[in-house]
Amino acid sequence: MSRKEHAFLWISGWSVPEGIWEPFHGEWPDYHHVTLSFCHCEQVEHVMEQAIQTLGKMEEDEVTVVGWSLGAMVALELALRFPKRISRLFLIGGVADFMKQGHDDIGWDERVLRRMKKQLRSNRQEVIRSFDQKMFSLLEQEDGWQERWQGVFRKHLPSLSSLQAGLDFLQEFSLRDRGKEISTPVFLLTGSEDGICPAEATLHLAKQLPRVECTIWSESGHACFWTQKGRFQQWIKECLHGEHS
Repeated sequence: MSRKEHAFLWISGWSVPEGIWEPFHGEWPDYHHVTLSFCHCEQVEHVMEQAIQTLGKMEEDEVTVVGWSLGAMVALELALRFPKRISRLFLIGGVADFMKQGHDDIGWDERVLRRMKKQLRSNRQEVIRSFDQKMFSLLEQEDGWQERWQGVFRKHLPSLSSLQAGLDFLQEFSLRDRGKEISTPVFLLTGSEDGICPAEATLHLAKQLPRVECTIWSESGHACFWTQKGRFQQWIKECLHGEHS
């Protein structure tokens, strides 16, 4: 079997297994596909450690990173640390800061995240159900996407410690003024009704990046790449084609 020159590294979000990316692999048969989730990371420091180890094991000359939500934040950190290894980023629900910063209204309030962490210890299922409700737009909910999501991805929940570690990472993550140092081309995708990482926060990130394109899908939520798989695949293809045209 010949060595592939190109690879995708698909990085999942909080509480979601890497299987979420499987439907997309067949669209790029000439690429090597590596998937990464953090459902087994027991400490916050394990999140970046696992991402760095995974990237380090990839032998391809050109690595395209696709990151969603928490995975988008991890992808930004990888691009900062390993600019020569990563050729481009596709980020869904990407933000510069997950938490509110100073007097800024963008981001999650620290009290909300603290309460979420506390509630996880007594009722993981209810916390994740509440989180999932924020993930889908009104139209997506009416079309039954939340029920489908829970049927596919919520039959088995990650461990309490891995969920806590993921929330710790979200709480600590901040790009601050480092965005200008990312030389890698970045393609951002967000839903206009994203209730987890609002489109406003993605636009704020876009202003910090030197080489960026930002796309907003109307009536779409946080998991728009999953509810509109064909459109998502076409978006990536068009971005890749635009780079080489």
